[in-house]
Amino acid sequence: MSNFDLNQTLNNTIGALYIGTVIAAVLYGFTTLQTYWYYHWYARRDTRVHQFAVAGLWTLDTLHLILICHGAYHYMVTGFGNFIGLLGLVWSLKLQVTINVLIIFLVHSLYTYRVWLLGGYHKNGLMAYIVCAVLMAGFAIGVVLAYEVYSVGTFADHEKMGWVIIASLATSTAIDFVIAGAMCYYLKKSKSPQSHLNSKISTLMQFVLGSGFLTSATSMAALIAYVVMPDTLIFIGIESFLTKLYINSFFAMLNARNNRISPDHEEHSLSIRISSLSKGPNLPTPPSVSTTTEKSMNFGPKTPEPRSYSPPLEEV
Repeated sequence: MSNFDLNQTLNNTIGALYIGTVIAAVLYGFTTLQTYWYYHWYARRDTRVHQFAVAGLWTLDTLHLILICHGAYHYMVTGFGNFIGLLGLVWSLKLQVTINVLIIFLVHSLYTYRVWLLGGYHKNGLMAYIVCAVLMAGFAIGVVLAYEVYSVGTFADHEKMGWVIIASLATSTAIDFVIAGAMCYYLKKSKSPQSHLNSKISTLMQFVLGSGFLTSATSMAALIAYVVMPDTLIFIGIESFLTKLYINSFFAMLNARNNRISPDHEEHSLSIRISSLSKGPNLPTPPSVSTTTEKSMNFGPKTPEPRSYSPPLEEV
C-alpha cells in the first residue's frame, strides 16, 4: 500500500477523475440529443427491439452519469482534506462498474444482432456464431469484474483483481475488432452491380470501422493506463466516458440513415390518403394528351426494375 501512496498525486488521481467526469457529461448531452433525433425521425419504422434498446440505453446512461457525479462529489467535496477517506472505494464507483458492463454488453449485443441478420441473408452464419461466442466470453469476464469490485474496500486493493481488469479491457477491445470485421465481411459480400447501393455499403463500412476504432482505441488507452500506471486513477477517468462512446456510436449509426419519417409527414400523408378515398373509387379514364405528356415526363407510376439480391441496409 505504500507504493500506491507514493505514486499518487492530485493530477493523476482526483484530476483524472474530474476530467473524466467532464467528458462524460459532454458526451451525455450528445446521447440525449441523438435519442431525441431517433424518436423524432426513425423510431416509427424500426422494430420494437431498437425502440426499447434506445430507451434502455439512455436510461442506463443517465444512471451512469449520476453515479459518476456522485463519486466525483464524494472525493472532491465531501472528502476534501480527508486523505485517509480518499483511499476508500465509494459505493457509486462500485455500482458504476456494473453499469459499465451492462451497457457495453447491450451495445455489443445490438451490433451482434445486426451481424446475425447479415449472416442469415447470405446463408453463412459462421462469423455470426464466432461473434456470439466472443460476446458471451466478454460478458462472463465482465460479470466476474463486477463481482470482484465489491470484494475490495480501497483503491490499493486493486492488485487482487488486476487480472480481471486487464482481461475485461482486452476482451472489450477484441470484441470491437471482431464485430467490425464481421460486419465489413458481410457488407462486402452484399455489394451488387448497382452503383448507388455499392456507395451506401462502402459508406456503412467506413462508419463501422470508424466507430469500432474509436471505442477500441479508448479501451486500449484505459488498458495501457492501468498496466503502465496502476497506482493512479487515470484508467478510471477513461472508463468514466468509455460507455458513452459506445452508446453514441450506436445511436449515430441509427441516425445516419437518409430516409427520415417525421410525425408531421405521416399526418400529411394520412390526410392525403383519406381525402383521395373520400372521392370514391378511381374509374378508368380514356387516354388523353395530358396523360401521354405525364408518361413522357415520368410523372406517372413506374414499373419496378428487377433488383439484384441484397440485404435491406435499413435493418443493418
